[in-house]
Amino acid sequence: MADLLKFPANSRPRHVRRAYQVHRFVKSGGMLTSCIITARDDSDAKRQAAGLIAGNRTELWASNRLVAVFGAFENPIASAIRLHAERPTTEH
Repeated sequence: MADLLKFPANSRPRHVRRAYQVHRFVKSGGMLTSCIITARDDSDAKRQAAGLIAGNRTELWASNRLVAVFGAFENPIASAIRLHAERPTTEH
């Protein structure tokens, strides 16, 4: 009976695709849009994400791994960070 059933040797598709998240940000740092793309690998995902930039800073993520960052803000976010005049102390 077992020889009557034929199972495929390779049940996985030839080109397995992974899901990636593409997040676009506005200049103030807030998220503008977020979408999911599917790609064969990181380089394919980078190529697809590069077409979605539209002049905004864009991050490409694979699950919890940052794959790439595209574009940049005209003014880096770090330029808005400054030290307080009075530094807090741990003494009571």
